Amino acid sequence: MSSHYDAIIVGAGASGNIVAAVLAEAGRRVLLVERGPMADYATSGHRDHLRNQRFSPYGHNAGPDVVGNPRVLVTPDGREQILAPHQPGYHNNAAVVGGGTLVYGGLAWRFLPDDFRMATRYGVPEGSSLVDWPISYEDLAPYYQRAEWEVGVSGDAAGPVQQPARADRYPMPPMPSNPGSARLRQGAAALGLNVFAPPLLVNSVPRDGRAACIECGSCVGFPCPSDGKNGTQNTMLPRALVTGNCELVTGAVVEQIDCDARGNIVGISYLVDDTTGPERHVATADQVILCAGAIETARLLLNSKSRHHPQGIGNDHGQVGLSLQGHYYPTAFGLFDDIVSDGRGRA
Repeated sequence: MSSHYDAIIVGAGASGNIVAAVLAEAGRRVLLVERGPMADYATSGHRDHLRNQRFSPYGHNAGPDVVGNPRVLVTPDGREQILAPHQPGYHNNAAVVGGGTLVYGGLAWRFLPDDFRMATRYGVPEGSSLVDWPISYEDLAPYYQRAEWEVGVSGDAAGPVQQPARADRYPMPPMPSNPGSARLRQGAAALGLNVFAPPLLVNSVPRDGRAACIECGSCVGFPCPSDGKNGTQNTMLPRALVTGNCELVTGAVVEQIDCDARGNIVGISYLVDDTTGPERHVATADQVILCAGAIETARLLLNSKSRHHPQGIGNDHGQVGLSLQGHYYPTAFGLFDDIVSDGRGRA
């Protein structure tokens, strides 16, 4: 392997593989480092409903390994608790090539314009660090569109009524309706609500040499048996690797971001398991790009302390790792006299 690159990308997941493809196709020499293995439907391990990335009381199927990867949970009252990576209390993030896109449901929502200006729109709660984004929906719209076409989204171009009109259609038509969709449309019409097919990173038709969805109903938490679900591991990463400009290292844990004597970032130090134990490697680059997700990226920045960065890189104001907001799911249940689900479909 080379030791110096135009760019080092930490994390071959949702964003890392896209960035790798863009840079490699532009002729840049890229090192892509991923802590997890390469996996697909046949090699991902557990495929039952008690050990998967969506519901994991007894384990998971997209890493990291349960043994040897402890997580530290600090409760609001300051107590530390050691957890396995699949246990409740710690975000169960995938550690595998493709990251969460290997096992996600493939929902491809864009943020709405108000999502970029929450502080202005709703005010700032007392004690909150809420601020408006420094960019707008209009700034991101061209990049949303590019990602939708290059990774592959199926959907209804109408979309939410709060979202500005799209410049073009999605690359694939929406997935077919099911009995639940028909009942939802019926109820929504009675209430005067807009209904549309959601955008999904799923092939509604064959695309780029891969099959269409077979409607197995197991998108969330599992790799796709037909390879019709579009993650970055089966769309963008192959494009990066075929250029010959991208080197992928799996099973590598980045220990720290390295700086020179002036505090400038120059590369990374990472560990790879060898037959005799962990082996340390060093690589340098003109740019280091962190794509390890909200939690692992923050952890790596905080672990990268030096004379010039005593609190960790980017943490001069003590904000790295704070203000993480997870998903909240409002849920309603209804009982019908007739069958409204056929057990097929997507997320």
